[in-house]
Amino acid sequence: MVVQLSYRKSLRWVPGEPSEPTSTLVLDVGDFFVDLRMLKADSTIDWAMAGRRTILSSSPLECQWTKEICSQNTEAHDDIGIFEDLPNGDALEKGSMPNPDNSDKIQDYEEVWGNLDIAPSEQPAWILRSKDGNGITFVGKVGSWFQVLRKSEGGEFAVLREEKVDGSWLRRYQVGEKLPSMAELGEEVFSAEGWKQDTDVKVGGVTYTVYALEKA
Repeated sequence: MVVQLSYRKSLRWVPGEPSEPTSTLVLDVGDFFVDLRMLKADSTIDWAMAGRRTILSSSPLECQWTKEICSQNTEAHDDIGIFEDLPNGDALEKGSMPNPDNSDKIQDYEEVWGNLDIAPSEQPAWILRSKDGNGITFVGKVGSWFQVLRKSEGGEFAVLREEKVDGSWLRRYQVGEKLPSMAELGEEVFSAEGWKQDTDVKVGGVTYTVYALEKA
């Protein structure tokens, strides 16, 4: 199954020019994803979403993303992209999706993606999901990266991204209400020992469903 860390290098709304105004990191584990795109200029949310990733075909690679939560409230619209391998090892994704800078009109896009290496580890990669009075929360960890996305019952969005550097978890981005943090709670709280996919686990006093659990 898939365990992948992807970062976006550029976005092009056809027929415009490519640019990259965001810091975008996607955690893929099994059939699920946690995708956080933060604007570099002011560290606000450009787009945050999480849900299921379905492979529609393998040649060419075509994927469909069904969003369970989305900061742009486009959960009703599944995104579909076709990937092409580039000579330098990057991937070119082409498709169509709502353009927030063009009144959410469906528009063709091209994105260039690179992959981050995942160091071998005994700790698996995972994505958890909870639904309670706080809304719907996705928590994901792949290698040295940790992301949390929450959409409240009222539609407000909160996000967190942390990275492990030299043995310590550092906060890279945080917006909105307080979220479960690897830096604050520690890795032992998020130990996946005994976890099984599609079962409920208790983490920091909160019940989550293990949506995806794969060896990194």
